[in-house]
Amino acid sequence: MRALRNKRILIVGSGNIVHNLRMMAWQDQAYDWATEFDQTIKRLILSGDHDSIIRYQDLGEAARLSVPTDEHYLPLLYVLALQDKQEQIRFFTDRVTFGSISMRSLWIE
Repeated sequence: MRALRNKRILIVGSGNIVHNLRMMAWQDQAYDWATEFDQTIKRLILSGDHDSIIRYQDLGEAARLSVPTDEHYLPLLYVLALQDKQEQIRFFTDRVTFGSISMRSLWIE
């Protein structure tokens, strides 16, 4: 990703780590399974375990509920694929709301 940044190219991946509209609650709250999966993915990102992030379906019931379809999850994989080993990750918009929506975003530097 560094080579692209040196050319002043910004890579943006837009989606959600947790995105289950069928289970949405119209309140600022989070289901336990949604928080669990969001935190699991955060931990896997920080540890560099991209294989587990790719194979998220193997992460259990929280993963199944959090990612009922993968179109909102897949942009994360594209961005992580561009990460150099020495680059650090920071998170922003890192909370779950409406029961089942996580807009966790990351910045690679």
